[in-house]
Amino acid sequence: MSHDLNPSSPGGFSLPDKRHLVITISGANKDIGKSSLAAYLTAHCRNCAGMKISMHEEPPTGEAIISESESSSDVDTDTARIYRAGARPVLWLRTIRESLFRDFMEALSGIEAPVLIVEGNSLLEHLDPDYAVFIMGPNFEDFKPSAHTAIRKADTIVINGDSEISGAKLLELEKEIKRLNPKAKMVVVSELGKERAWEIVLSRVAGRVGGEYMSGEVNEKVLEAVKAGAKEGRINCAAALELARELGVPPQEVGKAANTLNIKIANCSLGCF
Repeated sequence: MSHDLNPSSPGGFSLPDKRHLVITISGANKDIGKSSLAAYLTAHCRNCAGMKISMHEEPPTGEAIISESESSSDVDTDTARIYRAGARPVLWLRTIRESLFRDFMEALSGIEAPVLIVEGNSLLEHLDPDYAVFIMGPNFEDFKPSAHTAIRKADTIVINGDSEISGAKLLELEKEIKRLNPKAKMVVVSELGKERAWEIVLSRVAGRVGGEYMSGEVNEKVLEAVKAGAKEGRINCAAALELARELGVPPQEVGKAANTLNIKIANCSLGCF
């Protein structure tokens, strides 16, 4: 394997109070599965907020903290997916390295939910989260600079991708991961399938932060109703709202069931999902 990672234990500290439990989803590079896992964990969290952190070389124009308030199923941004999965609020933090932690603490001050799910790598240079997940492909190619710190802080390292990894290659990969991060546990998507792999990650996170906050259970009655009401992987927003009314549950519960079933809620302009 060709890479320049060296074992180390980068510094970081926990939040000054325990009002929030922070779960981080970081990754080796773009489009590796961070948003998918973040939405999945959100859908199984009873009361959580979401945040995506984007780093810039220069201060971006506009607000540093943008709140996701209305999301349509036709919008497939990372923050919209987490919003539809039930997180409230969902914030997009756009910042530079020098002001990252200050901006993060400012954003955190407006969050009341006890659990915060953060998508991004750079926060791990400053913070020791309550649980950290790192997602990578079957090798160390194309690692972003921020991934070097993130992999060393991970509690679970997910090897994502559909292609099976040979036994010898998997052993080599595991050996190198253990060299960098002896405490991390691996989950290999190609061996388990994505659904089972995500379930294992959820179980580990719930075991750390507590079952009162996160659970693998989604209301079966709501799941069945959403499944029955969907056509070709979609359900109309008005129909989803009617389902919530009929079942006597908040709209977010219908949104969580839809996310679990990978069903899109179409034509939503009210921000209910």
